Amino acid sequence: MKIFTINFSESKENWDNFISQSPQRNIFLYTNFIESLKVNYNLVTCYLNGKIVIGAPIVFSGKNSPISSPFPFTQFQGLALADHSHMNLNSRITLEIEVTQYFISELIKRFKGIFLSNSWRFNDIRPFLWFGFDESESKNNFTILPRYTGIIDLRKNDNIEKILRSIRTVRRQEYNKALKKMQFIYSDEISILDDLHSKTFERQNIKRGNNASDLIKSIASSALNNDYGKLCLAIQDNKPIAAILFLYDDRTAYYLISANHPDYRKFNANTFLVINMIKDAIDRKCHEIDLCGLNSPNRGDFKVSFNAEPKIYFNCSLE
Repeated sequence: MKIFTINFSESKENWDNFISQSPQRNIFLYTNFIESLKVNYNLVTCYLNGKIVIGAPIVFSGKNSPISSPFPFTQFQGLALADHSHMNLNSRITLEIEVTQYFISELIKRFKGIFLSNSWRFNDIRPFLWFGFDESESKNNFTILPRYTGIIDLRKNDNIEKILRSIRTVRRQEYNKALKKMQFIYSDEISILDDLHSKTFERQNIKRGNNASDLIKSIASSALNNDYGKLCLAIQDNKPIAAILFLYDDRTAYYLISANHPDYRKFNANTFLVINMIKDAIDRKCHEIDLCGLNSPNRGDFKVSFNAEPKIYFNCSLE
């Protein structure tokens, strides 16, 4: 009989070491990023035979109760499993289902509700579907929402010439036109990203969240100061007309935030920036680029036009 033990306050060092080896690792699970959100959180892990086998960060809202929806500018903060690739398939599946069932049951006992945005690499969600199947355990069921992100595989397209041949024709045309007018630079002026982001929302007559500005500055500052992000600008007429923030881990580049000056929208600066950042990801030997969401029609179509493959992931919540 397997004996699991739960730890609701894992150390940052143990957590980051575990995440670095997990198949579901992503930049949003590392403590540097989580702390940039300026919220309270618990790092929860489960042990078997002295080793962490599963974990999840539990991020709290202002009332110190777990969030019930995705945190802004955060793609995946869900379950991460230990690497069990050394096991034969049926043993691995059995273990991972068993430990996931135990883990989410313990989370529900501890917290009034939980929300987990699982990586697209966490692809067996049956423990969530089966939760509450036995009414002696719970009469509540998880709400499971399928979402999509887009992945550009840089192992298949490992130079910019291949990338340019693979993307939609109109994107190549936009990029070639922009090359004649724009300059691409790296920058540490986070206020430019925040200002352009604000202008983008104003143009759309959408009110930004109350703490959007502080959050963008904190996320970008942590990424630049801790060397896991780059802020890049498109310059035209001697002024920044678009900005983009990319984050990085050991295998993936993440297209997290971008914004354009409303007066320069027709110049396709965002296409110009994305292709330059694809070049950067290739130079960094990244395996892939995660475009961080294909969940609205226009934005999703724009991102897919860079030859991104849709990948399904699941937001799982229970209150």
